[in-house]
Amino acid sequence: MKIPQANKSKLSNKEKANILKELKIVSRSFYLTLRVLPDKIFAPAGVAYLIARYIDNIVDDKSIPINYKKDHLYKIRESFTTNTINGNLDEFPICKTAKSDTKISTYKYLFDTLSSKDQILVSKVLLEITDGMIFELKKFGEYSPNELKPFSTYNELDNYIYKIAGSVGEFFTGLILLHEEKLKLSNPDYLFEMGICFGKALQLTNIIRDFKTDLIEGKCYLPETSLANHKIHPLDLLHYSQDKISIALAELLQLATQYYSNASTYILFIPKSCPRLRLAALWPLLIGVETLQILASGRESHNSNRPIKVKRNWIYLMIMKSILVIHNDKLLKFIIEKQIQKLKDKIGDI
Repeated sequence: MKIPQANKSKLSNKEKANILKELKIVSRSFYLTLRVLPDKIFAPAGVAYLIARYIDNIVDDKSIPINYKKDHLYKIRESFTTNTINGNLDEFPICKTAKSDTKISTYKYLFDTLSSKDQILVSKVLLEITDGMIFELKKFGEYSPNELKPFSTYNELDNYIYKIAGSVGEFFTGLILLHEEKLKLSNPDYLFEMGICFGKALQLTNIIRDFKTDLIEGKCYLPETSLANHKIHPLDLLHYSQDKISIALAELLQLATQYYSNASTYILFIPKSCPRLRLAALWPLLIGVETLQILASGRESHNSNRPIKVKRNWIYLMIMKSILVIHNDKLLKFIIEKQIQKLKDKIGDI
């Protein structure tokens, strides 16, 4: 993949502070990651995340009819993608609603502060994400009690997790290759591939973590072909048969672990002279692996009503340790491989 030359995006200190304030409310893990990024990468990454999160909130809003959600998503993605990808940076149409007007206008203003090349990267990832969200809306449709709609095949699942999150790993890779001169690779394709694995691992972690909540809403991301292989009917999951849920989720745990294992090399590809970039990649990986360890060890049941989160004290300790070893390739590799091996061992015990 050819990487263009960079031109810098600029945000004022107030704009950056406002983005961080909003990020801290909606996602502590992404807040940590984005906060540590160099400013030249923070600007496009922060703007892209806020827009994607805004779109995600629309999809999750149960008060909005399905057809309106689809129409709204199409209009928003047109606002931030169509003309930019074609290289035309003229004004885009903005979808106006009473609730969304202020936020979407603010995000459009922030988007317009980005350089043309950053806008193109942001536009491409938003196009993929909205593709995935529109597919999800079409797939699951309106919720009906006592009905569960699973994905059909692993190919369908793989396409979905690429759209929603693998594309984000691709986007982040494009950003760092664009802006970091120390990271000039003769063949960046491998790094893009690992970035996609990274994003898929994080999305599968979310799917496994939110499994019960999704079941209640009639959504099942486990492929129907996989359920059939285990002689599991979707209604068995809807009735919260813990044994069958554990059997079904074991495959997703193994798949997520494999993606994390593949992505573990991603961090070491980033030069030790770019510690902030390394930390921005390391933290979500370690948090994701720890989340799966909690799930795989049974410390939190899938039948629990409590949200499954990594403890705050664990995060603080992890941050301190990672800062101490971030320049040491040998120690860093040891820590990452040790955590992934612990996860593999726990999954093997299921």
